[in-house]
Amino acid sequence: MKKLLTLLLALLMVVSLTACSGGSDSSTSGGDTAPASDMKTTQSLNVRKAISYAIDRATLATSLNDGSIAADGIIPHMLASNPETGADFREDAGVVVEYDAAKAQEFYAAACEELGKDSITLDLLYGTNEGDSVIKAAELIQFYLEEAGFSVNLVSKQKKERLSLMNTGDYEVALTRWGPDYGDPQTYMDLFVSTNTSNNSGRYNSPEFDALVADAESGVAASQRWQDWIDAEQQLVVTDAAICPVFQAGGAMLIRPGVTGLQFHSASVDNFRHVSGKDTITLLTNTDILSLDSCIATDGTSFSAQIMFTDGLTELDADGNPVPSIAESWDISDDGLTVTFHLRNDAKWSDGTPVTAADFVYAWDRIQSEAIASEYAWWVSDVMLASSYEAVDDYTLTVTTAMPNADLLLKAVSFNSSLPINQAFCEAQGDQYATTAETVLSNGPFVLDSWTPGYSYEFVLNENYYDYDAYVAAGAPSKVVFRVLEDTQTALMEYDAGNIDTVILSGEQVTANTSKEGFTQRLQGYLFYLSININHDKE
Repeated sequence: MKKLLTLLLALLMVVSLTACSGGSDSSTSGGDTAPASDMKTTQSLNVRKAISYAIDRATLATSLNDGSIAADGIIPHMLASNPETGADFREDAGVVVEYDAAKAQEFYAAACEELGKDSITLDLLYGTNEGDSVIKAAELIQFYLEEAGFSVNLVSKQKKERLSLMNTGDYEVALTRWGPDYGDPQTYMDLFVSTNTSNNSGRYNSPEFDALVADAESGVAASQRWQDWIDAEQQLVVTDAAICPVFQAGGAMLIRPGVTGLQFHSASVDNFRHVSGKDTITLLTNTDILSLDSCIATDGTSFSAQIMFTDGLTELDADGNPVPSIAESWDISDDGLTVTFHLRNDAKWSDGTPVTAADFVYAWDRIQSEAIASEYAWWVSDVMLASSYEAVDDYTLTVTTAMPNADLLLKAVSFNSSLPINQAFCEAQGDQYATTAETVLSNGPFVLDSWTPGYSYEFVLNENYYDYDAYVAAGAPSKVVFRVLEDTQTALMEYDAGNIDTVILSGEQVTANTSKEGFTQRLQGYLFYLSININHDKE
């Protein structure tokens, strides 16, 4: 019956589209089986196709004037390379989204007939405190969608509220972003599997997509895994148009001459723990920390703050390669399934207790617990691919994986969701754990000295850090201050006055400051896309 209903709906959509536009490709996605009279607006594939074709991504990206580029798919440039040829994913997958105003209007007309409406209104949610580029992008998307025929209501919220609305499914279309946690297509594809209730805000449910992701994560040959990712992107972005990639973010900045060591990673968390050049360095952040808890945090600002004061098993170097940190070395079994980490015995928490293998086991158990309800609860099993892990003794930790992919594991354990937590301290703090500077411990090069929400957070060099002498020798500052400034003009004035040592530029600021010493521009790993809530019930 379900198959018959799907075929009938598909036939109706084709007839509708032919009548309104002379005939174009149109079909329902997996799960789009509701009768037209009952169909929610964004459940219509015609609506989603119209949205995708309507956006002039190249012009939008150029207008942001910060080095952003048009998105060619959901996987950004410079994320991952073909394990056999070394080609970038985008080189192999090609451009899977395009701008075509005529097609957008055709699909819009078909959607109106399909839904029995004279016009279609969409609510577009975006964050007002996420940078000028986000605001401008939202306004341009509104323009492009209205050119296609839609009426668009802009719904502006602070980032925290935007995320909350998306988490509860209380939105229709949202401009959002994802920054990769590690250099593999899996970091994006896992977001949209039907079982990922934390990140799949649009409630996308496709057996075909799920099967491709499951196959890629099942231990198939590297070439097949790569092809699975290519096919999965096609299913998600083209066949089902479940999400709409828009642009890959650029980053234009001024960095105070003499300040060095800022590591910007296109496929992981930006790392500022190696900054040097002054005794006190003040860095700009345009958003505040949302959580100091490594099991709870989901945003780049919180991630970068956490790794200032917390060491994991490994750390990514400036080139994005995993290097020893708490783990001095590791062994990989002959079958590639088990990695044994050998921990250094001179690492201590800031309360004087040693950092042990049990701290990692506790953290990994905790992030998967129902009590925490972490949005990264899937990290240990789906990214680290850990089928089991054990503290053999205080300084030996074994991880057995579901498939032989030690390279991925070594990168994954550098990420925040793999960081250790001191169980006794955490449980002593109860619900207050990681809510203030006083309720977290450090085992890293810096200690969180203070946090004034909405204003600043400050780190001081950790004199008890096992690598303290090396940090001092490298010119590490005694204090690093992160100043929270949402307004870009105010931030630039503070930089010019010498009060902060970095500033993020946007719009006309970029052109006006390109000749200044310290100007830098780069392509970031952040991919901005429209999350379309397929099951949104606005009517």
